[in-house]
Amino acid sequence: MTDILETDGVKRDNFGVFADALTTSVDGAGEFTVKFRASRPGRLSEMLGVSSRITRAEAYGLTNDRKDVALRFNNGTTSTIAGVGFELYQNQPNPFVNKTLVGFHLPEATEATLTVYDETGRMLFTQKGQFGKGYNAIAIDRALLNTTGVMYYKLETATDAATKKMIQTK
Repeated sequence: MTDILETDGVKRDNFGVFADALTTSVDGAGEFTVKFRASRPGRLSEMLGVSSRITRAEAYGLTNDRKDVALRFNNGTTSTIAGVGFELYQNQPNPFVNKTLVGFHLPEATEATLTVYDETGRMLFTQKGQFGKGYNAIAIDRALLNTTGVMYYKLETATDAATKKMIQTK
């Protein structure tokens, strides 16, 4: 990132700058501009993206209706828009004692399966269902897992899959 263009509604204080990410929280601004300088050759639309890894990627309209968040890349003649894709988030809380929540984002409504495995690969829990476009979450109670320690959870759709680690303590 090279610069944040400040306006009446958007200031540098609205942004969090990390080594590999930029977050923002803005109230009352429809658009803002951030300038980037590429560190290697390539298409910016393939190097930058929207994610909910640090803060949830969401926006709200005047009537508090949720809107999609996207980046617009202009090359002079055409425009490319890139929004949040498939994402599996870290369960919250982690580690957990009684219950945890596994959140995920789907770029379109689809069938998805969440499966939890122990360290040996034995399946402990699975839930399959139809989920809507956007943020979704599945609550998992410790009684459903019948174990403690390190576990892995995997979310699969027809086109994507991701795995993360979670810990259940006594």
